[in-house]
Amino acid sequence: MSRILQAFAVGVVVAFSVTSAAALEAGDVVRRVQERYDATHDFTAKVIQKLRVASLDKTLTTEGTVAFKKPGRMRWEFKEDDPQIIVADGTTLWFYRPQEQQVFKAPFDAAFRSTTPISFLTGVGRIAQDFDVTLNGESADGKLLYLQLVPKRDAGDVGVLRLRVTRDSADIRGAEVFDPLGNVSILEFEDVKRNLELPDSSFEFEVPPGVDVISAPIGD
Repeated sequence: MSRILQAFAVGVVVAFSVTSAAALEAGDVVRRVQERYDATHDFTAKVIQKLRVASLDKTLTTEGTVAFKKPGRMRWEFKEDDPQIIVADGTTLWFYRPQEQQVFKAPFDAAFRSTTPISFLTGVGRIAQDFDVTLNGESADGKLLYLQLVPKRDAGDVGVLRLRVTRDSADIRGAEVFDPLGNVSILEFEDVKRNLELPDSSFEFEVPPGVDVISAPIGD
């Protein structure tokens, strides 16, 4: 289930932009990221996920869509060789794999603690309050700046997030999540649309007939 939770960590970055300037202090970037996020109520996007699995020494690529709405509502759908649907309704997290005829069910609060990189997505945490943030280099062509977020507590257990920020337009173009096992989840977003007034019904999950429900608490 960690593969999908890693993906959650970066879903929110499409809702963000930061001020443009080559020599910004990390604190200034963080403030503008938070302001942009606070002004974003919902969004949709096409998503490409690349998961580098350390134990297998290979990269898995999937494509799909994502929708997000505050507070704490998300819907991810991947429809390739291994279809997956991930839904969070603010109370419960659902992870459904049709081919296996199983859906994992977990408490929302347990999945999205304030100490995890995904906490600012759900409104649980604040970036400056819960993370140590640094400007972490730039791309080879100089067009992207990297903003790294490390949880101030339990960093060894929950991983690190690095956002990819365009230098000229100050948009987030993608993100990487590094987990404690050495896996890296990279997400890229296209066709981003913000503040669409998405209905709550878009984030409801109904268990299909004949599907087994497995309770899978996450965290303490």
